[in-house]
Amino acid sequence: MKILISFLFLFFHFNAYSAGDYETIDASAEYQKAEKLIKNKEYEKAINILKSLIAEKTQGYTKADLYNYLGFATRKQSNPNYKLAEDYYLKALEINNNHLGALEYLGELYFETNRVDKAQDLLTRIKIFAGENNEEYIELNKLIN
Repeated sequence: MKILISFLFLFFHFNAYSAGDYETIDASAEYQKAEKLIKNKEYEKAINILKSLIAEKTQGYTKADLYNYLGFATRKQSNPNYKLAEDYYLKALEINNNHLGALEYLGELYFETNRVDKAQDLLTRIKIFAGENNEEYIELNKLIN
């Protein structure tokens, strides 16, 4: 019996100690920090934070939101990578095919890369899903029409 108690004591003691050894991040706070950086046009810093959150459990946002912002920041940075931004938007839409932000921003990317027909298709998708009175439809419509 003493051996069992000693074993249990050591087991719980070391497990409790090791649990504190790992550094955890507050994914929600980091995501909000990335949002603020994007609003301040500090895209490269935001990209680094967002990439660090890919493997984390979401807290207060979705993986589609994360990939949407990665696409946006990648497209808006000083040296835009349109192909990578497009891949991020498509990943967001793979997760949530009606993600309004990703639909709008991918439409903007298509417009910026002279694929107006694809931008128009996305505008139609937004209209079907959310109507003509939502912000994403209004913004994309203003850009392409």
